[in-house]
Amino acid sequence: MNKLKYIICMMSLLLGASAFAQDIVGMEEMSELAKQRAQQKVAQMNDNISFMADKSKDVDTRKYYKKQALKLFIENGEPYEEEGIQNDGVKMEITSTLRKKPRKRLMKDYFTGLINLRYSKVDIQSTKVQDIKVSELQKIDDNKYVCTAYFEQIFIGYRDGRPIYKDRTRKKVKVYILAEETIDRPEFVVMLGDVTALETTRI
Repeated sequence: MNKLKYIICMMSLLLGASAFAQDIVGMEEMSELAKQRAQQKVAQMNDNISFMADKSKDVDTRKYYKKQALKLFIENGEPYEEEGIQNDGVKMEITSTLRKKPRKRLMKDYFTGLINLRYSKVDIQSTKVQDIKVSELQKIDDNKYVCTAYFEQIFIGYRDGRPIYKDRTRKKVKVYILAEETIDRPEFVVMLGDVTALETTRI
């Protein structure tokens, strides 16, 4: 009888351990999938930034990409509240090798500035989607997480066909992820927040 109890006890422990291991694997898979969604969203932002600055496209087309880009951000770039603090909108931090102090602009104003840059040609290249680094997810509420994505942008401004300004900027962007339960697996709603410049160097 004691032997039977022992066997039942050991089976229960093994089943419990197996279920716990499956939960861990499931959480890791969920985390990796969420990070991939974050990478894709940041890559979309960078593509839209490149399109907005591309003077070979007409102004209306570049304004269209501005609208598409704003949809990637919290409240489409409009005012929002976070932890009881009212923000007037997500911001982009702007740096230059010609100016020591970085500036912050509302994302929608930054995008308008991209469209209206005075260079005759602008080329903006960004980190490829698979190379965008994403931090571990941090839970901030039920099914709500935040993480940080890191990437680089190379900016080249031309005048009369010649590059007159080039720089490389390392940036990070705050990413908000909402996990929504579905029948098969969680779906993720990913929204971008403020973009911060970490380092700018002339090239």
